[in-house]
Amino acid sequence: MTVLLAAWLALASARAAEAAAAGAKTVSLPGDEIELKTADGWTLKARYKAAEPGKATAVLLHGRGMRKEWWLRLARALTKAGYGFLAPDLGGHGESQTAPDGQTLHWRKMKATRHENDFEAMANDIQAVVARLAQDTVAEESIALIGQDVGGSVALKYAAVHPKISLLVMLSPGLKYQEVTTVNAMRAYKNRPVLLVYGELDKTASREAPILYQFAKLSVGEGRATVMAIPNLPGHKLLTSAVVRQIVDWLGNPLPPEPPQASSGTLDADVSGPGVDENSGDAPALDDIR
Repeated sequence: MTVLLAAWLALASARAAEAAAAGAKTVSLPGDEIELKTADGWTLKARYKAAEPGKATAVLLHGRGMRKEWWLRLARALTKAGYGFLAPDLGGHGESQTAPDGQTLHWRKMKATRHENDFEAMANDIQAVVARLAQDTVAEESIALIGQDVGGSVALKYAAVHPKISLLVMLSPGLKYQEVTTVNAMRAYKNRPVLLVYGELDKTASREAPILYQFAKLSVGEGRATVMAIPNLPGHKLLTSAVVRQIVDWLGNPLPPEPPQASSGTLDADVSGPGVDENSGDAPALDDIR
């Protein structure tokens, strides 16, 4: 009896998973379906919605084990606000499981070591997206990268060596997802707005995002770094209507207003002393980012 019950539960679980996967495929993001080819040979499926004139375009990079439809609520809000977006299924995920050798490769079988890292190589996925946007005369300066967990890590590392990327949003950021490290990349990112969003129920992000935020402030300046800690939510459920609204609002105004200038008669003395730069540090060369 116990064996039969276990078999029935396993079958029911498998059917539920299949139904969930089928349901996910029926949910379509706004925009058009497109196909991208990466420099290292992956074939990627993506959805693209062009921006209204004068508006930025967001590149949406999902996390490990997810797919582009995870961005549905944010994609709809971006579209409503006039922003464009391009959301790929990253290599090994969703409909993008055709590897360079022509074989099917699922994300569970992708390698993530210091010497061979398929997730680190997703920088090629971003490059393919940026190249496709360039065909639509979308300049790098009007591109925002928005990534979830390892998607955010790869986005940061890409932006660190592509200074024309205008800004960065990292959801559930960490210090080392799938061996893709972020601290040195954040130190090299420099002088552009960055937003870190994490759920307080996410054990990894709630522990590591505040650390990365400290590096962000040193790299970009305190006024350009923003962190949002969302109570009572795990990372995979971050995109509530309220959080989506905050992200879209931040995209429209990523820099805080300038504080009023103090008059010379009331200006306090500079307690940091001459020649002190709070943003200085032994940041590595870009070739050393790991």
